Amino acid sequence: MLSIQKGEDLLSISLNNILSYRKEEQDFVNLVLDWDKNIIIEVQDFYPVEIIFKGNQIKFKTKDFDKKIHLRIKMDLKTLLDLANSRIGPISAVLKGRLKIKGIIRIGTLLKFMKIVLKTMKMVAENPNTNYFEQNRRTR
Repeated sequence: MLSIQKGEDLLSISLNNILSYRKEEQDFVNLVLDWDKNIIIEVQDFYPVEIIFKGNQIKFKTKDFDKKIHLRIKMDLKTLLDLANSRIGPISAVLKGRLKIKGIIRIGTLLKFMKIVLKTMKMVAENPNTNYFEQNRRTR
């Protein structure tokens, strides 16, 4: 069984909601199980969040980050939303300077992270699990 820490701040609550969307899906569990990686996502004008994948757990930190960070991703909120709604692809975002990735040489880690987080963000954006709003994918 996969355990995802309940968030205590805006970004970790959002990440918890996104990652929990596929938590019961066996393909997702297989991707995450025993991955043992530390990823920092920094959304400009907010603050960085460390996502810790360890064993069967996913945890979040907003300070006192681990020394061993496998991947650091930095973008603005507009880019995050554009990626989630498929208005821009990750390669285009990197080439246009909208998405910065430190540790990109660890291509296996990056590709797996994209399968875990980016794919799940797209699924949530396409089919939100709560229908309290309507979303137009062509606008921001």
